[in-house]
Amino acid sequence: MRLHIGKNHGDTTFPVQSVFRLAGDDEDALSFGLGYLLAYDPDFCVRVIRACDVSPPRALGSDYSVFLQEVTGRGFGRRDIVIEGRGMRVVLEAKIGGALPTQGQLLKYASERELWKRFNRKAIVSLTQVGLPSETRRLVGEKLSKLDVSFHHVQWHRIMELVLGHRPRKDTPVSRHLFREYVRFIRRDYRRMGYYDAEILIQDVNLINARIYEEGWMYVTGIKDKKAPLYFAPYFTRQNAREGISRLSRVEDVQIDRLADTQDWLEGRTGEPYERWRRGLSLLRERAGQENFLRSEVQLFFLSHPMTISEPPLTKRRFRETVSGKEIPNQIPKGFSLRFDELLQAIGKSPG
Repeated sequence: MRLHIGKNHGDTTFPVQSVFRLAGDDEDALSFGLGYLLAYDPDFCVRVIRACDVSPPRALGSDYSVFLQEVTGRGFGRRDIVIEGRGMRVVLEAKIGGALPTQGQLLKYASERELWKRFNRKAIVSLTQVGLPSETRRLVGEKLSKLDVSFHHVQWHRIMELVLGHRPRKDTPVSRHLFREYVRFIRRDYRRMGYYDAEILIQDVNLINARIYEEGWMYVTGIKDKKAPLYFAPYFTRQNAREGISRLSRVEDVQIDRLADTQDWLEGRTGEPYERWRRGLSLLRERAGQENFLRSEVQLFFLSHPMTISEPPLTKRRFRETVSGKEIPNQIPKGFSLRFDELLQAIGKSPG
């Protein structure tokens, strides 16, 4: 038995794969599903708020509400997702593909001052699939701060990572099923998300970039290269002491900016990874000055602590021998990626 929406007998018709597909197959359906999970599970809601770099109340509990497509008055816009509870108000503006919210759109959401006065913890969050230019972050952040509203940015892959790793407090078949269904919606029904395009980004890393990665937990690439990978695994070239893939980092954030103009958004933040990222920016500016791309727009990947995943390193030859029908090119092209199962399969069959 298969369920289809619409009477369409063409060859391209796909059956419904997830219950969340019943809400549609556009941005609204995507945000509706996320909003439902936020309202259903308080622990998940807190984790999403923290992933947005917003500090939730000490004990959010179940004393909060989630509003979808909130409209409070003419001229103030329609907010995709709003979370309110215990003196907190967080507005999420969701976009997919290459779409980005405009400055005017984000500022409009904070213009209803009488509404915001009721809250002591106030934030607006842009939720996008691609990186948000640093200039937009800076300008919007400065203007919102004057209204006592903080501005934050998070990418969809980070939210999906939380969905994948969440263990509901109500450990029931229904709870587990809901989170699995949302993942299935993203992977199978919501094809425009391109969820599988870059699970693990693999790129050749020479001696200079290896130092930037190890000391500064960063990687730089062009703005036209593949965006929003879940993880980054450098392939250390022969210039390095040991060739191959041995390390893996989660992509914590992606910014599009000119290294010459990069704002020190890390100011005032202490401890790792912020100290590492400061070091990474310093090393990248040094490299950019030598290679003459200080004033070119680039993508900056801010990474987590490198983890050792293969010892000895996984070489291109060894990968080709262990994964049937798949290889890492001798010259790795921009945007090359692997799935988790492909990388784990090769590591599992490698000696060590």
